[in-house]
Amino acid sequence: MEKKHLKWLKMGVVGAVSASLLAGCGAPADQDKVVGKDQDNKEITVLYLDEPFWKQQNEEFTKATGIKVNYETVPFMQLHDKVFVSFTAGGSEYDVVHVRDDWATEFASKGFLEPLDSYVTDDMKKRLNPQTMEAMSYKGKQYAIPRYVWLWQFYYNKTLIPEAPKTWDELITAAQKIKADKVSPYAESLGGTISYSSFIVHLRSNGGEFWDYQNDRPTFNSPEGLAALQMMTDMNLKYNIMSPQSKEFSSSGAMAEVLTQGTIAMNMNTPQTLPMSNDKEKSKVVGQMGVALIPGSKLKTASYGETGGLAIPASSKKKEWAMEYIKFVTNAEQQKKMSLANGKIPSDDAMVKDAELQAKYPQYALLPEQMQYPFGLFRHEQATKITDELSRNILAAVMGKVTPEQALKDAEQKILAMIGKK
Repeated sequence: MEKKHLKWLKMGVVGAVSASLLAGCGAPADQDKVVGKDQDNKEITVLYLDEPFWKQQNEEFTKATGIKVNYETVPFMQLHDKVFVSFTAGGSEYDVVHVRDDWATEFASKGFLEPLDSYVTDDMKKRLNPQTMEAMSYKGKQYAIPRYVWLWQFYYNKTLIPEAPKTWDELITAAQKIKADKVSPYAESLGGTISYSSFIVHLRSNGGEFWDYQNDRPTFNSPEGLAALQMMTDMNLKYNIMSPQSKEFSSSGAMAEVLTQGTIAMNMNTPQTLPMSNDKEKSKVVGQMGVALIPGSKLKTASYGETGGLAIPASSKKKEWAMEYIKFVTNAEQQKKMSLANGKIPSDDAMVKDAELQAKYPQYALLPEQMQYPFGLFRHEQATKITDELSRNILAAVMGKVTPEQALKDAEQKILAMIGKK
């Protein structure tokens, strides 16, 4: 059954045409004017976060290429809306913008992004994780280049769980043995409208998937989906191992903060969890947190995580220079520097295995294997509406308000109506 994940990895990966990133061949007419007029005054405008490393990287790029970077910053929670407003207003002020899986699909579906297939090199195809490349594609075309991954792993308190469970059944057994006072054996982020993310992990571990991208239809209401939701419901209602706070956690960060106080024994979470748990000033579990593959079922493991990438707006008049920038900041050396500086997981498969990175981040040791299995975000033009609807139904089932069967059926019907299908 684990052969499914290999097939899954290969599906939809974009076949790219090798092209020179430095030559002007095929440059758009509007850039011909820019190149001819300002050959000695090259500059691009990039929109991303106000963090020291990204600024340092821009300076290195300018030193290496002579292309000046006008760097505009915005808080991450405002980034999507700022880009969207610029696009809908017909703006052309940005040459490179940050996107993640679902944004790439949303923006590409509206014609806001430039297809990058002709720019993708053989080196990129060899280096970059195929799931991250797929995450940056839409309908068979590449619309962004992956820069990093923010991937869930399994975290457990070694003083309470001596050995990490390898399956969800083993997790339940281990959780039932925990007798520590004021400690919940397990937690998931089920609050707000993000319960779908935990559900996707359980679904994938059962060998299912969330969506049929080829036919644009939901596939979560399946035997695998039912088994996944039944497991989540049983952990809460039958086995009573789920933290009562799970229904309140609307982010991985909030759950990690509680984990560091020693009141949760196990959870799936993002890479900041281990450093937070070892913070001597804030954590009560310093040195106690272990990291493992997320438990599996039919598949050995599965995960959930964001791919962050860089795209070129279709309206940019400096696409060739913009692509030089993307090529530079996503090369192996720069990805390593990025990871050392801010802990982001490289999209470059070889860099994930780098000895220096693994020495600094012990949790990296398991990433090469974890990343062989499904982990991407759900991607759709109406992703937010779809996942909000499913999350409400998932939470209702986990809390015992409806059966898992009814929850999946109701969500499927509403989502099909939402996308205009029967």
